[in-house]
Amino acid sequence: MSASTLSRRTLLAGASALAGMASLPAFAQGAGAIKVATWGGSWRDSLDKTIGEKIRAAGGTVDYVVDTPQGNLAKLVAARGQSAPFDNMESGLELVQLMAADRFIQDLDYDKIPNGKALPAYARAKNYVMSVASMDGIVFNHDKFKELGVEPPQRYSDLDNAKLAGHVAFPDINHTQHWNAVAGLAYEAGASEAELAKGIPQLNKIKPAYYYSASTDLSTKMASGEIWAAPWHAGFVVRLRRNNVPLSITYPKFGGKRGALWPVLHHIVRGTQNEALAAKFLNTYLDPEVQLAHARGTGVLPTNRSALKKLGDDAENKSVLLLKDEELDNLFVVDFTKVKLPEWRTAWNKDVQRG
Repeated sequence: MSASTLSRRTLLAGASALAGMASLPAFAQGAGAIKVATWGGSWRDSLDKTIGEKIRAAGGTVDYVVDTPQGNLAKLVAARGQSAPFDNMESGLELVQLMAADRFIQDLDYDKIPNGKALPAYARAKNYVMSVASMDGIVFNHDKFKELGVEPPQRYSDLDNAKLAGHVAFPDINHTQHWNAVAGLAYEAGASEAELAKGIPQLNKIKPAYYYSASTDLSTKMASGEIWAAPWHAGFVVRLRRNNVPLSITYPKFGGKRGALWPVLHHIVRGTQNEALAAKFLNTYLDPEVQLAHARGTGVLPTNRSALKKLGDDAENKSVLLLKDEELDNLFVVDFTKVKLPEWRTAWNKDVQRG
């Protein structure tokens, strides 16, 4: 999937057909047990509230394997030849080709995922669906910036500011928000995702206090005032504002684009012993009402058109997210056909200064 395949038109086109499919699938009594590999914190809590409770109400059980997508992929590698360590898994564009090539994820049977059939073509692949997407930018403590006399950051390179020294975080290579952040630095250096290393000199000038690998950890540091700014996604502004953390977000430019989209992909793991329940979990995830509830709770964009329209009426989210047609049309998406992953990992480990 490339950036050119994900515009406002492709984000929404065709999804309106889901509006008439709002009835939730029934889970059979004694539904069984399922394990879902996903992120932790409020994300996991939202999935459990919107989907997990329905499974338990039918007599089943659901557990969550909380880690980054890379960490959960490592669990699949370690379990090769044994029972799958979980049944469903969330991941991103940087992993899907590798997972498919190594046969860790199975092809989806859309007859068992009827809510997936009506998704637009970009969101429906043979071995994943795009369930939701985050909107990435620079999250910052607006009270602290005002106190210091620092203008809201318009570019990733604006985090190179002596007044912010020791209080900036940056996403590690194994974190979802890593890719839009390093692509943004590359674009500011006159390059693109094809030459991510061009952004390293600017990153070294920023001198992040630490490279975060878990959003739950960064949330704690943002809430305590230890960290004042970081490339992150808008959902955490929505969530942390509920606890009176004074956060805002700005959306840097990527050439002619402004702001960045990060698709969340959902898979059924090859070798699952709970395929029927795994399909029902995913089908429920794609229901319009579940999509809206999960999006409201976590500050992300639902794939479903009707859910996205209703999200625009939600006060918490519309004050943070870019939701106008022309804004959604102009979001940047990393084109992983251009990213030289082995070269970038080597450069990240070798050339990025730490400590």
